[in-house]
Order: sequence, then structure tokens, then C-alpha cells
Amino acid sequence: MHRPVPPTLSFVIWEPALRDRIGGDAVYREQLRHLRTCADRPTISLQVLPLGITAHAGLAGPFTLLETPEFQHLAYSETQRGSFLVRDPNEVSILSQKYAMLRSQALNFAETKGLLDRLLGEV
Repeated sequence: MHRPVPPTLSFVIWEPALRDRIGGDAVYREQLRHLRTCADRPTISLQVLPLGITAHAGLAGPFTLLETPEFQHLAYSETQRGSFLVRDPNEVSILSQKYAMLRSQALNFAETKGLLDRLLGEV
């Protein structure tokens, strides 16, 4: 994050994860502050998938998309029973499409910052 040329990062966070106060109010407040600071960084894209969506592209669970310095595209997923590194280009493509769908279902950048500001105001 603090390299001369930082990586480009993109995140979609489900709103219930933002509202959970595991660790207490002080930890919660600091997490929200950190996310709000990250949302202002030019190399970070942060969006919130809001409550109330009855179906979304992430229902099968979380995943991470990666691109290596050699431009290899990979995916990674963790469950309670193990973790998976996905190398098959077809499978990575499916998850990339799911991520694109999640981004379209999520709040835009300004709406996400507004939500984080409102949550910070409630703490």
C-alpha cells in the first residue's frame, strides 16, 4: 500500500460485515475510519453491497481475484473446510464475471463513502 507504485485494489463488502461490532465499539469505529480513509485512496475501489438485495452474485461465498506481475489471472477462496487456489482460466473467468455483477449490484463510490460517514456518525 505504501510502495512508490501501490497496487490497484478493488473490494465489494457486504453491508452486514460493516454493521457487525465484533471487538467492541472502539474496534468498530477504527475499522470504519480505516475503510473510509481507504475509500479516498486513488488506487483503491471500495463499494458496499447493501442490505435488502434478495439475490446477488456473491451468495456462494467470498472470493479473491488476483493478477500476478506476469499477468496470470488467479482466484482464491476460503471456506471453513479449506482453501482453494483456482488456476483454470474458465473458472477464473466465471468468478471475474460474478465480481463484475457484484460491482454493478453494489453502491457506487460516493454512496459507499456516504454510508461509511453515516455509520461513523452513529458510533
